[in-house]
Amino acid sequence: MFSIGSFTLTDAEVAKRKTYLEILPADEDRLRAAHAHLQKHAQEIIDRFYEYLLGHEHTRRMLSEAGLVERLKGMQARYFEELTAGRYDLAYAENRVRVGLTHHRIGLSPEWYLGAYVKYLHIASDVLSNAFGRDYERFYQTIVSLTKIIYLDMGLALDAYHFSGQEGLERMAAAKKQLADMIVHDLQNPLTGIISALQTLHGYAKGRPDEEVLEEALRRCNDLSIMIMNVLQVSRAEVGKLQTYVENLDLAQIARGVIEEFLRTAVREDRHISLEGLPTMAVRTDQTLVRRILQNLVRNALRHTPKGTSVVVRVGTLGDRAQVSVIDDGPGIPKEVQGKLFEPFGAAALRGSGLRVDTGLGLPSCRVLAKALGASLEVLSDGERGSEFTLRLPLEP
Repeated sequence: MFSIGSFTLTDAEVAKRKTYLEILPADEDRLRAAHAHLQKHAQEIIDRFYEYLLGHEHTRRMLSEAGLVERLKGMQARYFEELTAGRYDLAYAENRVRVGLTHHRIGLSPEWYLGAYVKYLHIASDVLSNAFGRDYERFYQTIVSLTKIIYLDMGLALDAYHFSGQEGLERMAAAKKQLADMIVHDLQNPLTGIISALQTLHGYAKGRPDEEVLEEALRRCNDLSIMIMNVLQVSRAEVGKLQTYVENLDLAQIARGVIEEFLRTAVREDRHISLEGLPTMAVRTDQTLVRRILQNLVRNALRHTPKGTSVVVRVGTLGDRAQVSVIDDGPGIPKEVQGKLFEPFGAAALRGSGLRVDTGLGLPSCRVLAKALGASLEVLSDGERGSEFTLRLPLEP
């Protein structure tokens, strides 16, 4: 067995690949028998191969470094000897994977990599045709065997490309998380200070003309605080580090608290917001995460519905689940874009309204939080008028 990072290959895996490609002992025997013929013309095959590569601008640019072609020809000679030696074991597979990783690192795309294999086979076929003369059956069987081995090589090379791509994605994900954590940390402290200062000033501005200006500044800061937490929560969920604190709670009380947060904003913007349904609803869940989901949903409803419309937060049950819905009577959401609402930075054009819903990370973070709670989050809209976002949670046992 050998491993490179998370990529592992064993004797059993190599045997399975050979079986799938129908590489039989007879194929290995034929290539060993042809080995001397091919090695006799190895330099001719390699020269013709690089002449072909240098005839294409893409590969010619990659091989423009002084002395590179000659070094690669030496490596190619060693590969060609192994290709027809008739020993296709774990050591052979390991060498093929390492070559694939090298080609990926220098930027040779699979398109050119696979094309090179095809040309290699054509050149080798010419040499074998001349070597075997009229022994067509032997020529045919040997080419079939050589093709099988080249397919084995291509499969290993593509796995190497896939592994390198996955490693790159993992590094990018780790870097993204680190950047998100740094941004959130660096923004939270000054934003908390700004909110505290604005709240103090707002206390002194009661009844004065600048009271409304300070209220707007506080609202914008609270919006920014929610957005920052959305980034942090999505980042933590992606690496499995989103923690929950579960306790017995009243879902209706949480909903009332969120409504109170947005009540002044709704009144100022000529929108009506209210609570309907059951006055109490016992659930066992994480208060902070449920509150953040409802904050996002209510905030979106108020932002993306016209003045004069209503937003209702309704608490109830459905079967063995508690549910809280945020319902508006603004423009509907077209069916074909409803699924995109929960995709990061997805956007849905509202039919006939001239408005757009830019979901940013708000709704995607709600779906992430719901999943962490063992809950579900769904959207319902006929596409013409009104939308309903419903969070369903387990009832308290």
